[in-house]
Amino acid sequence: MRLSRRIPFGEHFKLDLIADAFNLFNRTNIAAVNQLCDPTAGATCSAGQPTASYDARQFQFALKLAW
Repeated sequence: MRLSRRIPFGEHFKLDLIADAFNLFNRTNIAAVNQLCDPTAGATCSAGQPTASYDARQFQFALKLAW
């Protein structure tokens, strides 16, 4: 999600205020799963279990000056 606001300063200068939100609802996004299963492990095989996830909720703010 992005919110932005442009503020003009005369004819040549513009200031942009920008706020970005990533993973705004903080849902778990799986990046990788375990693909291997040890046949000798029996019922403790962990194939298909998540091993990594993407970043949690993040915010980013910026100022941009154009002339």
